[in-house]
Amino acid sequence: MRIIQTKGTVKDGGLSVSLPENFSNGEVEVIIVSPDEPDEFDSRHQMMLSKGYDTPEKVRELIQQIKQEMLIASS
Repeated sequence: MRIIQTKGTVKDGGLSVSLPENFSNGEVEVIIVSPDEPDEFDSRHQMMLSKGYDTPEKVRELIQQIKQEMLIASS
């Protein structure tokens, strides 16, 4: 296994990267890290903030409420 870290460019849904010349042809696995794009956690966090769950205490209350609802539903 060989790991190469390089920068690439995304344009119109395509990814363009430059690799060393001695890199073998074939299929590779790609992991994309984009600091400018929010991930699922960031999106959910922003949604929770917009709904008023802006403190740890409010989040804990929500979790307890959901747990109670799940317990009632499973009874």
